[in-house]
Amino acid sequence: MKSIPILLVAFFIAGSAVAQEATPDVAVETINGHKVRLRGFDLERRTDGGSYVHGWARREPGQAGLINAHLHVETFDANGASLGVTEGGWNDPLSVRDRASSPVHIELARDDNAEIARVRVSVAPGARHD
Repeated sequence: MKSIPILLVAFFIAGSAVAQEATPDVAVETINGHKVRLRGFDLERRTDGGSYVHGWARREPGQAGLINAHLHVETFDANGASLGVTEGGWNDPLSVRDRASSPVHIELARDDNAEIARVRVSVAPGARHD
């Protein structure tokens, strides 16, 4: 009976080591603003070549009122050149009452030739432009 859980743990460790080797680390910078704080952002690449950023957004403590803002996700190559900007937002309204975080999931524009080395997620004023 003990061998099955030990075997599962060994497969889990081996699988995560392979997954870490396949995806290089990409620095994700977050810039808070307009009554919104961003936390825990990461870039994930799918096996089909697409990629997306995900993380959490929440209202800053003590900030009530309307939040008229959206997110800009700008990607950069290894030389620092911009690969483009994608706009998005948080999935749920940012709560005033309980300050709960809202998940963020933004699909990036697909470019098979681009090698993303760095990502900047920032809160931009106003409505989305798309």
